[in-house]
Amino acid sequence: MKILYIARATIPSREANSIQVMKMCQAFADNGHDVVLLVPDKKNNTEPSVKDLHTYYGVKKCFTIRKFKIRHKQGRAFFEIMAIKKYLLEFDPDLVYSRCSLGCAISCLNGYKTFYESHLPIWRSSSIKKAGFQLLSKNRNFKRLIVISQALKDLYIKQHIIAPDKISIAHDGADEITDFTAKAKLSGNQGRLNIGYSGHLYTGKGMEVIAKAAPLAKEFNFHLVGGTEKDIAYWKSAVTSDNVFFYGFKPQRELPEYINSFDICLLPNQEIVLPCGKEDHKHNISAFTSPLKMFEYMAHKKAIIASDLPVLREVLHESNAVLVQCDDIHAWIEAMERLRDAATREIIAQKAYDDFIRSYTWKNRAKLVIAE
Repeated sequence: MKILYIARATIPSREANSIQVMKMCQAFADNGHDVVLLVPDKKNNTEPSVKDLHTYYGVKKCFTIRKFKIRHKQGRAFFEIMAIKKYLLEFDPDLVYSRCSLGCAISCLNGYKTFYESHLPIWRSSSIKKAGFQLLSKNRNFKRLIVISQALKDLYIKQHIIAPDKISIAHDGADEITDFTAKAKLSGNQGRLNIGYSGHLYTGKGMEVIAKAAPLAKEFNFHLVGGTEKDIAYWKSAVTSDNVFFYGFKPQRELPEYINSFDICLLPNQEIVLPCGKEDHKHNISAFTSPLKMFEYMAHKKAIIASDLPVLREVLHESNAVLVQCDDIHAWIEAMERLRDAATREIIAQKAYDDFIRSYTWKNRAKLVIAE
């Protein structure tokens, strides 16, 4: 089947949405489909030195990437519509999968079978988008809305803008790990257990917990992989404990070696998570997020300590993770102490890995979201 994936992600970039899009395109292709990714050629590309997009994201060259120009002038929307329509007609896909509401609308109106994936309430940005989506969802070519959590599905149902039976839940995922032995060289005392975190350091992602816990847990090394230069500089100045180590951003192809090196992985989401450095609490994603790092930890067969939040409990539970009150620093330290025991870590990690293999690989997700 020919699948056209339309997204508005900046590729290449360090954002999680761009990783998710690239991984899903690979997964569709791994399931035997002919896949083309269509994205705008944005001038705010944050990784201008990247020459090979597939290598940068650690994906196989099993799908094609096409970019269309964005005009930063009057009439931009018109030219974007025409560019998407032009490629639709040229490629003539059997199915369009989109994380772009505009691309979804163009596809439906031109007679193509369409699936729309949402990671946020579509009405958050404007009431016009909400009304437009309500009309779009009634189009005969619109087949399904894919959301990343039960919590997000519940939000859509409460808005009465789409029939509940047209909404499917597909939590995010990760790649299966082929090499568990490749490890990065970590800093710190080699006699300590290594506790790791990968991902951004935005407000609510949990650096607040690590900053308070590290000085009270000197028998552990804390390793932080990811973050913008600005956020890293801030936390380096705020955290003076000598058992905390920052490694900066690492592209997807290098990340597995770091996670392989951790003994314990942290998922310390707070009740307010503000992505991309946003400051307005209306952008809080904590209640319905599906963090990529959660599935990456599971894929690497790691013992996870996570915040006990309802949305994380859709995937994690007492058998495959240690769940603690998100802002209870002493509970986090007690959980780390509990996992000093290697046998306990192994039991929890194995259960998480088994759950991952059964339900959360990208390949399985790609099959699920377009299943009839």
